[in-house]
Amino acid sequence: MSPHAFDRLCGLIHRHSRIHLGPNKVTLLTSRLGKRRRELGLQDWEDYVAWVESHSEEEVEVLIDLVSTNHTHFFREAIHFEILKSELLDKLLSLSPTARRGLRCWSAGCSSGEEPFTLAIVLAEYMQQKQPDLRWQIDATDISNRALEAAQRAIYETHRLGLPDPSLLKKYFRKGSGPYEGYSKVKPELAEKVQFQRLNLFEQQYKVALPQHIVFCRNVLIYFETESQVQLVRRLHDLIEPGGYLIVGHSDSLMRIKHPFVSLGNGVYQRAQ
Repeated sequence: MSPHAFDRLCGLIHRHSRIHLGPNKVTLLTSRLGKRRRELGLQDWEDYVAWVESHSEEEVEVLIDLVSTNHTHFFREAIHFEILKSELLDKLLSLSPTARRGLRCWSAGCSSGEEPFTLAIVLAEYMQQKQPDLRWQIDATDISNRALEAAQRAIYETHRLGLPDPSLLKKYFRKGSGPYEGYSKVKPELAEKVQFQRLNLFEQQYKVALPQHIVFCRNVLIYFETESQVQLVRRLHDLIEPGGYLIVGHSDSLMRIKHPFVSLGNGVYQRAQ
């Protein structure tokens, strides 16, 4: 791929997603997009760039899908879920009248669904023990249509679930048979608590319930340059209810940017009350 084609593709990707690709990502881009270029019957990368630029938004979405990284698994960075059920939920529900009327959580960058379904399991377990009548919902969004299609299917390889308690498998999943042997599907009563939709974190308006009480935005900030990180964190701050929480991934860091949150450690931040 020529430097000219690489720069034009990086510009397209940034313009439509704010994903920042440095000069060391030529090989990654070539490997991710090579199959698509061949499918379109295009001979070189200049032709592919011209094709994307001259075609519909749908082709741009295909490009973003192919570039997006969707690495995730159930109970990833488990300390966040431990802190949530042992500390944060108790504090939030004791202080927030709106949370007691209906708890709202958002998995921003939900990938193929493992994070929001993990959150749903944690909330379901907590509510069963402490707040059985409390209403709650989870918005789950991602820029990748491919990832969202997998999330909405809610079918996962059983041996890769990695649940901390084996009893959770029977409680929240249906084991497959026949062609689905070795797979498990999230039960409908849990899946209905999670609403999936495509969302670009830099679009003008968010189509999620507001205000939010808990926002998971983990291992997302690392894909944006500093200016975009600052903008996104401030937007998330403004839509989180005072006293609510932002949880970022171990790969993310707010230490290098100015932000209005109070750090509680372990990637947990609180909007001041």
